[in-house]
Amino acid sequence: MNDFATYEYVVSQRKEGKWRFRRIALIVFYVLFVIVWLAFGFLSHLFPLLALVPLTTWILVFFTWRYVNVEYEYSMTSGSVVFSNIYGNRSRKTVVEFKIKDCTLVAPLSEAKERIAAFAPEKTINALSSSHTPDAYVALVNSDGKHIAVYFEATSKALKIFRFYNAPCTVVQDVRY
Repeated sequence: MNDFATYEYVVSQRKEGKWRFRRIALIVFYVLFVIVWLAFGFLSHLFPLLALVPLTTWILVFFTWRYVNVEYEYSMTSGSVVFSNIYGNRSRKTVVEFKIKDCTLVAPLSEAKERIAAFAPEKTINALSSSHTPDAYVALVNSDGKHIAVYFEATSKALKIFRFYNAPCTVVQDVRY
């Protein structure tokens, strides 16, 4: 089955809720940073230091802005799933990796709320672009004795792969992609 060799899917975090607040907070921090630099330069009469304001501000933005531009990726290879966060299209952090056969449930989030509460996950991973996405699914995983709930946006191909490797625990509904 070549259809199930590898599969990757990436969604960008929408700028809403806490993510909008974080972006605004960083912009306010950048403005305050420039004001403090300028005040320090003028009050200490070290005017050549003012030439460093644009450079240090650029460095600050370069190293911090990526953390409010997050993309969530999941890749499936030979029955394994890896969920990663990609920050600013530059750095990747693997959040969780598990075998599909270790899932106790893969179902739409709207249908699985009671099962999630009964499962009592120790760790929760959110890979949804928005809390209002219509393709929200949850995978309840019992990996190495830890209960993990992974929220993600499902595609029809991803659901086919989940169903292929763990049919009894996969609930398939129509999704957009």
